[in-house]
Amino acid sequence: MKCWNEVEEDAFSYYKWFSKDEAIKRVGNLPNLSVFSVNGSMLFSPDEKKQFKEVCGTEIKQVFMKHNLTNVYKFYLLAAIEIKDKNSKIEKYRKVWKALQTKWQLEKFNKGSEVEMEVGGTTFYSSIAEFCLEELPAAIEIVSSNPKRFTIIASKNSDMLIEENISRIFGKAFNEYNQWKDEVDYFNLSIHLCPKDDIVFRWGDSLEEAEIATIFKRDILTLLNS
Repeated sequence: MKCWNEVEEDAFSYYKWFSKDEAIKRVGNLPNLSVFSVNGSMLFSPDEKKQFKEVCGTEIKQVFMKHNLTNVYKFYLLAAIEIKDKNSKIEKYRKVWKALQTKWQLEKFNKGSEVEMEVGGTTFYSSIAEFCLEELPAAIEIVSSNPKRFTIIASKNSDMLIEENISRIFGKAFNEYNQWKDEVDYFNLSIHLCPKDDIVFRWGDSLEEAEIATIFKRDILTLLNS
């Protein structure tokens, strides 16, 4: 297993599918966004992939602690569970957190309201849970299982768990702009949230490679480089 960190001043260069023209169209200006990522290659086994997620948690934790960001930011897991059968009593009972608890231990997650949302003809139960930095590897494990439906956001906002904010964040993550309306639109999420000092996490992987990237306002990069 090989691990390394990358820093890119311009998120629009890092992600070629981040469109400057589209950003201006959606938010009225071009946000200055940067990226810090933890990367891994030669991840041949499940154990190596699990170890890499632990490395991701450690690296990001060190960055936040080094720059005294742990007292400023709170960490949130955004989750969306598709409702396959609106008449299903099991789905109505499980919604988001009981569904996830069938696979993961969530006792240390402070779970928010579970809201029924619809986009592009698909209906979801969506929610946000707050977790401490020590639980970041566990949150990454959940996100990596389906980054199309789960993601992590670091925010200075302390009331993300209320229904109004869950609906607002869901609307940025799942929207009519996206070609795949039932998948997290990381571009839209980033151009709307990051200028407000939020940090958007994006997990990506292939057969033997993986990456956890953090997308944020460029002002934060100045702090990280100090």
